[in-house]
Amino acid sequence: MRVVHFSDTYLPRRDGVITSIRTLTTALAEQGHPGMTIVPRHPDQVAEDGLLTLRALPCGVANLRLSPWLLRETGAGATLDQIEAFRPDIVHVHTPGTIGLLGVVAARKLGLPMIHTYHTDLHAYADAYRVPAGALNAITKLYARRLGVPVHEPHLIPVTGPRAVRYARRAAARTRLVAGRAASGAASVAGRAASVARRATGRRPARIAPERVSSRHEAVDNYNRLLLGDADAVIVPTRAALNRITLPVPDERIFLVPTGVAARPTTPQAVAAFRAEHGIADTDRVLLFVGRVNREKGVDLLIESFGRIAARDPHARLVLVGAVFERRWLAALIEAAGPDAAARITVAGEQPSHVVAAAYGSADAFVFPSLSDTQALVLQEAALAGVPAVMCDEVLHGQGPLGGAAVLARPEPGHFADAVLELLADPERARKVGEAAAVQAARHTPAAYAETMCEVYSFASAAAGRLNDRGRTRR
Repeated sequence: MRVVHFSDTYLPRRDGVITSIRTLTTALAEQGHPGMTIVPRHPDQVAEDGLLTLRALPCGVANLRLSPWLLRETGAGATLDQIEAFRPDIVHVHTPGTIGLLGVVAARKLGLPMIHTYHTDLHAYADAYRVPAGALNAITKLYARRLGVPVHEPHLIPVTGPRAVRYARRAAARTRLVAGRAASGAASVAGRAASVARRATGRRPARIAPERVSSRHEAVDNYNRLLLGDADAVIVPTRAALNRITLPVPDERIFLVPTGVAARPTTPQAVAAFRAEHGIADTDRVLLFVGRVNREKGVDLLIESFGRIAARDPHARLVLVGAVFERRWLAALIEAAGPDAAARITVAGEQPSHVVAAAYGSADAFVFPSLSDTQALVLQEAALAGVPAVMCDEVLHGQGPLGGAAVLARPEPGHFADAVLELLADPERARKVGEAAAVQAARHTPAAYAETMCEVYSFASAAAGRLNDRGRTRR
C-alpha cells in the first residue's frame, strides 16, 4: 500500500506526533509500503526521501508553523498534483491544522480512503490555552468553505445510535464539572499553571464562567465533527483518550492502536557527558521530565511538588528536557518553588535523540504529571530504559501502554512529592517497577505498530469501496 501522511508538525520541532509518524513511516517502508509525508517547511529542515514540504509561516504558538494554502481557493492545486503523481492508496491525517485539512481535501478530490489519528486531546489543549470559542468557530467555518460544507452548518455530520447518547452525556458531564469548579472558587478551569503563575506575581486569579468553557468545548466538538466525520477509520492510541472524550464517529470506525516505540540506545560515556554538562553530581538523584515544558503537561504541579521534594531530600535534582515556549511563566514557577529547589532544577531545553537517550540513562525516576496526554510516548521510552515512572493520569496509568507498571499519584503537590520520595527511598521497589514497565513497553514494537496499521488501512479501503485496480470513484 502506498500511504500519504499529512502533519502540521515535523522536524526540527520535536513532539510525540512526529515520533509516531517517523516510527510508522520507517516501519511501513521496511515492510514494503512506500510513503509520502506532507509537512510544513522550516528553514532548518533536513531533506528526506518521501518528504514534501509546503510553504509555512510561524504562528507564534509553540514553534508551530502553518501552511497558508487555505486562504486561496487554488492554493493547493500544485500540491494535489504531486500527491496524485505518487499514486497513493491511502490518506492518513495526523493533525487537525491546515495541512491536516489538506489531507481531507486530497482524500475527497482523489477519491481515496481516509484515516485520522487522534493524537491530541483538543478539549484539554483548548482549556489550557483558553482558546476563545469564537476563534474556534471562525476556523471551523473557514475549513467548511474549503470542504464545500455549508458555512452556517459545518457541524451537521450526524452522530447517531449509542455513540450519540454517550456524546451528549459526556458534553453534559463536562459542563457540570466546569460549573462545580467555578462554584468552589477554582482559580482557573484552564489548569493549575495559570493560577500558580499569578500567585507568583501577586495578582488575584481570574475565574472562568462555566458557560464560556462549555461554549469552547462545543466549538471543539464541531471542529472534530467537521474533520473526522467523513473518515473511514479513526485511530486512538489508548483507551484513555476515549475515556476523556467522545469522538463524532461510529464505533465500528474507531480503532485502538498504540504507537510502537523503539528503545533509545546510549552508552556510559554519553551518560557521564550529559551529567557533566549539566552539573549533575554522582550523589544526585535525578528526577527526569521529557516533553514540552508547558502548562498543558502539568509542569506547574511538577515544580511545586519538587519544592517539597527538595526540602526533604538534599540529593534530589529535577531535570527538564524539552522545548520551552513560555519562559517567563516557567521562571515564575521556579522562583515560587524557593531558592533551594530552584538551584536544583535544570532546564536542558530541546535536545536531539542521542542526548535524550543519555538523559534517560542518567535518571533515577521519570516524573510525568500530565493529565492531557493521549498516550505519552515518553513513558514507553523511559520504560525501555528501565526507568520507573511516577504519573498522575489514572486512566492512562491503568489503560495505557504500560498497563499499570508505574507509580500512580494524585495530581496534588503533596501526594505527588510523597510518591516520588517513597520510590527513591526503596531502590528494590524502583527496580521492580522499572523492569515491569520495560516488559510492557517491549510489547509495542514499531514492526507490530506498522502491521496493525496495515490491517486498519485494509479495513478502510474495503469499507470505502474506492479502490479498484487503482481506479478511483469520487466521494
